[in-house]
Amino acid sequence: MNEEINWREPWWHLSENAKVKAGIQKELESEIGPKHPLWKLKPVATAKTDANDDVIVQLNDGRFACVHLVWHGKIDQYPDKFPSSIIFDTVKSLQTYINEEADEYT
Repeated sequence: MNEEINWREPWWHLSENAKVKAGIQKELESEIGPKHPLWKLKPVATAKTDANDDVIVQLNDGRFACVHLVWHGKIDQYPDKFPSSIIFDTVKSLQTYINEEADEYT
């Protein structure tokens, strides 16, 4: 997947701020445990939105997911459901999601 993603406001790529990226990655790793659907896909924080607690992660199989972090620093009492996530099989489907969220934000 070499297609480029257009990170429209309020989305932004985490390469813009290494400290924020590290904090989000740490939280992601503390919230996603063995019962979560993304566990074996080793999500890596890629982008975030300033509209809410959603982050875009890249999965080890090349797909992407939008994860809504709960920010309590541990695995949820419902570890198979939270943090909630939406998996995108293609960059095009991710871009459509980003565009829809950006349109709602403005």
